[in-house]
Amino acid sequence: MKRRHMNNLGLKVLALGAAGILCASGANAQIRGSAHDFTNAGWSRNQICLPCHTPHNAMHVDINGYGTERLWNHSLPSEGQVYETQDGPMPRNDALDAYSILCMGCHDGTVALDSFGGVNGSQFIFGSELIGTDLTNDHPVGSSAVWNPIYEGTRYNPRSTWEGQTFGNSSMGRLRDMIVNGQVQPVISCATCHEPHRRGGHDDLLRISNTGSQMCLACHIK
Repeated sequence: MKRRHMNNLGLKVLALGAAGILCASGANAQIRGSAHDFTNAGWSRNQICLPCHTPHNAMHVDINGYGTERLWNHSLPSEGQVYETQDGPMPRNDALDAYSILCMGCHDGTVALDSFGGVNGSQFIFGSELIGTDLTNDHPVGSSAVWNPIYEGTRYNPRSTWEGQTFGNSSMGRLRDMIVNGQVQPVISCATCHEPHRRGGHDDLLRISNTGSQMCLACHIK
C-alpha cells in the first residue's frame, strides 16, 4: 500500500512539475511584462498561464488531423466561424492552420478572453489587439499563405535561409502543415512570425527584431 501511495504521489508531482515547467519556460522567456502577462487582468484569476494552459483536464485540440498538444485550456472559435481571407470567405478549418486558430481564440473577438477552463466568459478583446474575422487587411496566413518554392530566389528568400534560423538573440519561426484543397501544404502561420511567450523580448511578440524591416526581409526579397 505504501509503495502504491508513493507511486501515485510521484505521478501527481510529475504532473505538477510538468505544469510548472510549462509556465516557467514562458516566464523565463520574458512572458512577464509582455502583452501576454495576464497577471493583473481581473478576468485571468491573476495567473499568467491558466488562460491558455492547464495541467489537468486540458482540451484535445485536433484540427483537420493536426493536434497541437499544448495542454490547451482556452475556448476556440467555432468550426463554422467564417473568416474573410484574401481568397474569399472560408470557414475556420479551411481558412486557418491549427496554430493560428489557437491565436484567434482571443484575437478574432468571437470568443471572450475569460472563456477558459470550461467557463463561458464575458470580457472580449478590444483595441489594436482585436484582429477580427476580416483578415483581408492582414498578412496572409493559413490557406492564403501556402509556401510555393517556385518563388524562392525571386520573390522570397529560400526557406532554408530563414526558417528556424537565428537572427541576433532570437530565431524565426517555422511554416506549419495544413490541409489545403485536400493536400498537406506548408503555410505561414501566426506562430511563424510571433512567439506568444516573447522569447527575445521583441515588440508585438515578434520572434525577431523588425528594426530596419529585418523580419520582413528575412523572407521577402525587396
